[in-house]
Amino acid sequence: MKAPRKCYVYVYNQYSDWEPALAIYGLSNFTDVQVVTFSLDGQPITSGGNVSVTPQQSLSQALDADIDLLIIPGGATIANNPEHNAILPLIRKQLDNGRLLAAICDATAFIGNHGFLDEVPHTSNDASVLKILAPDYKGQAHYKNQPAVTSGNLITASGTAMVPFTREIYTALDLLGNQQLAFWFGFFADGPAPEFSQVKPLTFFYRSYEVNYSGMLALVRTAAREIYQQAIAAGMEISGPVEWHYHQFDGKPETVFRLDIGVPVTTVGPVPAPYQCEVLPGFDGISMSHKGGWDKLGETYGKLLGAINLLGIKMTGYNREQYFQYDFQQPDQNITNIQIGVVKP
Repeated sequence: MKAPRKCYVYVYNQYSDWEPALAIYGLSNFTDVQVVTFSLDGQPITSGGNVSVTPQQSLSQALDADIDLLIIPGGATIANNPEHNAILPLIRKQLDNGRLLAAICDATAFIGNHGFLDEVPHTSNDASVLKILAPDYKGQAHYKNQPAVTSGNLITASGTAMVPFTREIYTALDLLGNQQLAFWFGFFADGPAPEFSQVKPLTFFYRSYEVNYSGMLALVRTAAREIYQQAIAAGMEISGPVEWHYHQFDGKPETVFRLDIGVPVTTVGPVPAPYQCEVLPGFDGISMSHKGGWDKLGETYGKLLGAINLLGIKMTGYNREQYFQYDFQQPDQNITNIQIGVVKP
């Protein structure tokens, strides 16, 4: 059986504990990569956040280990305290063996001062700051003004780039095909995350349609105009954007389902058929905002359904789309809120 990969994390007094935290949490909880912390002598240290850390190994043990990924976090002391020079042989071994080395924040100044950045694309907190902290650094021609950079088996990042740093690590280890890891990491890396909430009751003026997928598409440029005209004609005070409410739509082109298209209004009032006006009850739901064209709505639905499946929650078969902003000429400006009804555990 193949031995699990190993990630070693150098910890020392005053190291910036948040910088490697996201990466090692994901590795430890969603992959078979073993995370091992080590200090120079294997003795407990206190992080920059005043957290006491008991390392699992010492530097001498790390030197004897087969390490797939070595993470060097930044911190207040690493750039200019010569005691850290003791890990240079481990860094050289890692790079010479073609294994991954990931340095962030002031750790980039540390390795830059010892020549490891002179000939490879890299980044840090700032090019000028890097030169100040690492007077022997000669890699200015290769500096990239980016949050994180991967060059071969070397990953570098600025101290504020915890998320891009983590993405580079997961990508280098070919881990983002792991559905659970990718879903969890998406909460930090991919903009808005799914939110669970109790959707409030809604006073709604609408018209119902029995349609399949092609019939639904035929309503895109016509139904909203009609709804606005009829709501105004009925004396309704419109209080929100156009919404499409789906009942038992399974995404299959041939399935016939009920589609309610309408607008929120302030009060219930008499309306002519085929229009209706009523207070819709609240429900438990999971929601997410989608920015951009509707041709990419499936990606946002995928994130919502991924969350539902991962958590083992049942759907009710009812969902809404609220079109806060839409522009057929510039669809990248669209803002659509998606709500999916779920059965509360």
